Amino acid sequence: MSAKLTDRESVKQIISEMTLEEKARMVIGGSPFHTEAMPEYGIPAMYMIDSCNGLNSMEYTGEKIYQKLAADADSAGHPLDREKNGYMGGLLLALGTMMKMQIEKEKNGEAEGMKEYGCYPPGIALGSTWNPDVVEACGRALAKEMSSYGIDMILGPNVNIQRDPLCGRLGENFTEDPYLVSKLGAAMVKGIQEEGVVACVKHFAANNQEKDRMGVEEHIPERALREIYFPGFRACIEAGCKTVMSAYNKVNGSPCAMNEWLLTDVLRNEWNFQGVVVSDWGAAYDQISAILAGNDLTMPGPRGIQCIVQAVEEGRLPMEKLNNAVRNILNVIVDSTAMRRQYHSLNQSESFEAMENVLRESMVLLKNDGTLPLRKDVDIVFYGKRSRNMTICPAGSSNVETDLATSPYERAIEMLGVEHVSFEKATEQTKIWIVVVGADGREGADREHMNMDEDDRKALEKAIFEAEQADGKVILVVNATGPINLGEYVDRVNAILCPFLTGIRGGKIVMDAIMGLFNPSGKLALTWPKHEYDTPAFKNFGGENKEVWYGEGIYVGYRWYDARHIEPFYPFGYGLSYTTFNVTDVKVPENVNVEENAISVQIAIKNTGTMSGSEVVQVYVHEEECVFDRPEKELKGFCKVFLEPGEERTITVQITKEDLAGYYMEWGEWITQPGEYEIMIGTSSKNIVECRKVNVLCRNPFGFSGRTSIGELVKDSRAVEIMNHIMEDDIRILAHVALDFAPDKSFEELWNGTEIQGVLKKKGWSEKVVKEKYGQIMEEFEKC
Repeated sequence: MSAKLTDRESVKQIISEMTLEEKARMVIGGSPFHTEAMPEYGIPAMYMIDSCNGLNSMEYTGEKIYQKLAADADSAGHPLDREKNGYMGGLLLALGTMMKMQIEKEKNGEAEGMKEYGCYPPGIALGSTWNPDVVEACGRALAKEMSSYGIDMILGPNVNIQRDPLCGRLGENFTEDPYLVSKLGAAMVKGIQEEGVVACVKHFAANNQEKDRMGVEEHIPERALREIYFPGFRACIEAGCKTVMSAYNKVNGSPCAMNEWLLTDVLRNEWNFQGVVVSDWGAAYDQISAILAGNDLTMPGPRGIQCIVQAVEEGRLPMEKLNNAVRNILNVIVDSTAMRRQYHSLNQSESFEAMENVLRESMVLLKNDGTLPLRKDVDIVFYGKRSRNMTICPAGSSNVETDLATSPYERAIEMLGVEHVSFEKATEQTKIWIVVVGADGREGADREHMNMDEDDRKALEKAIFEAEQADGKVILVVNATGPINLGEYVDRVNAILCPFLTGIRGGKIVMDAIMGLFNPSGKLALTWPKHEYDTPAFKNFGGENKEVWYGEGIYVGYRWYDARHIEPFYPFGYGLSYTTFNVTDVKVPENVNVEENAISVQIAIKNTGTMSGSEVVQVYVHEEECVFDRPEKELKGFCKVFLEPGEERTITVQITKEDLAGYYMEWGEWITQPGEYEIMIGTSSKNIVECRKVNVLCRNPFGFSGRTSIGELVKDSRAVEIMNHIMEDDIRILAHVALDFAPDKSFEELWNGTEIQGVLKKKGWSEKVVKEKYGQIMEEFEKC
């Protein structure tokens, strides 16, 4: 044996020398969170762990425990038998042992050590920034911290679409909109991988609920997959993401980890993905089907390999498929920090700065009657448990256990002094009541309703009552995994600030916003409904009998509310400021050939208020006339602009032909039609302040062709003349049956049918001549 892993060129030789058993081991994790190490080939184990929120200490500790259990078993001469582990590998053994150890510690009264892990703002906060630059910077800081713990691959970002506000993992996801997640998810991937750490975009695909999550059967129209649920993944892959995680759920009949259409046809053949597909933990329960479908790495490990060996020996699993999986894994390992052994050192101040920059940009001001920002000489009282203990991230695999979290209450004392701040006990001097309310989310369970926690509601009621009696003012802070019901309170409070889930620096930054140390500039990345029954997936979310139907199709989020004329509580893209902005000038060209150029939308924006701040200029597009159904508007560009008071800037947003395209199911293609489009500029999906028309020039996919229906062709005298002249016959007579009973039949289908073919051959035309005649018709159609 001579081959050693040194670079990508060495991979081919290693695969040629590996035994079947070694290849089988390589495609299964070597432990709950490591790939298999093979020192004899110079192959290191790559360490992967959750999440984009920061280090999951449960997984981190569980991995250490497993490594010790395995080492102790080896030393005792009784190695752990991987064939007995089942589909969860060694994970359950590690977690079970960890739980016993924790119980024993509690019995012995052993104190927990200080946990100083960084918890970064989760996806819903990142989405609210509408700023790819700060998201990318956050990704870089996250990668450096994870690398300082020896992590080679981060299991994230989670770019699944926020289909319904009750989804348990809503807080992990960026947005309801495919364009916005494409920009922000790709930015996070770039940030992570710029620091040498591998990103793993997840969960492919349409992992949008927790009910029956281990295998719910999702019935999703392909157009909805293409236009709504796929774009975030494709953008991350185009940004260079090296790994993709396959999901638990089924999509249209096939589990994602064993879904060849998803993992091979779409991911590799259409999108040219060259990296590794790694299963969600336990998702590839049928290892052979997973490899055949294109899932390279089955996690967690170690699992049995005999099923793979036997499948290859019996011819059920081609060796080429196994070799491809090994090759993909080794190609990523050789470029990883596991190979280079060059890890970052933790720079906590740098991490804090990145977190705080995200939070300043993500803080959404939902209401303000002028109460905010507060003066410095004010006495305040806090209500609600979250005032002193905010929820910083969702529970589950993205949970970060840390002692570094900040709170608004502690920050207020730091800023105003303990004599001016109280908790749930107002004084005669108190004029401001700050109430923090919310609802938590977690992996493994969806929310039952949109209500805030009951104890939070009681705290809010009490605070409002006291404030009304004292002629005080109430500031409501929403610390939630997603939208909550606010209808009965919105008119009873003076200001509403929404940070959602924040990571460890949230308490500090919330209070900074309240005191005006910065100007909130976040915008909602999802629609906030008035009622659960207004939502697109109402009665379709969660499903029953382990099935769910995506009946809303492409009408997710604001697309639905526009189509149904339903007024949301707060629209997509909404967010106020302590200053004011005006769009002063918009320029859109009258005609653009999008085959050659993008549409350049120039927008002048001015800060007309008295405080510096940022506005998000949003550009939506509507196609005036389309052969198939299109939404009323779709986000196709945005730009976040920082302006000093009185400052004016002109920005340019580019809209490409691809941005204008829709997926036409009848042909299975993305198409852009020529014609008039409306360009809408606004500061939310509802607040459209300027509209312009542009005439788009491009090849007409619905021009005359073999795919055009015979019914459409005979309506046009030019098309009839072309067909009749070349065929030397009358198409209306030859196609009379189709015109009466199947006018949607394409000309190509009709031409290849027995009736037309029979008539043409009776003319004495050979098959070659018939084919040439068809080509002549197509050439003339192109000229029309």
